[in-house]
Amino acid sequence: MSIQKRREREREEREQLIVTTARELAEAEGWDAVTTRRLAAEIEYSQPVLYSHFKGKGAIMAAVAEQGFGDLGAALRTARTAAPGPRDALA
Repeated sequence: MSIQKRREREREEREQLIVTTARELAEAEGWDAVTTRRLAAEIEYSQPVLYSHFKGKGAIMAAVAEQGFGDLGAALRTARTAAPGPRDALA
C-alpha cells in the first residue's frame, strides 16, 4: 500500500470519526453541546484537524444529516423489501 493511499484512508477514518462523534453528542446532549472545542477533545485531535476536514460546525452538521438520511433510506428500503406487499410496507 502506498503512503498516499494510507494517508487517504486515515483521512477518511478521521472524517468518519468526527461525524460519528458529532452525531453521538447531538443525540445525547443536543446540538448546543457540539462545539469544535468539545469535538476536538472527544476525538483527541486538535481543532485545526477538524477544520482540515470541515469548514465549521455547519459543515459537520450537514455531514451528520447526510449520513442520517442515508441510514434512513437504507432502513426504508429494507422495510419495503421485507414486507410481503405495499400495504404491509407502510404498516
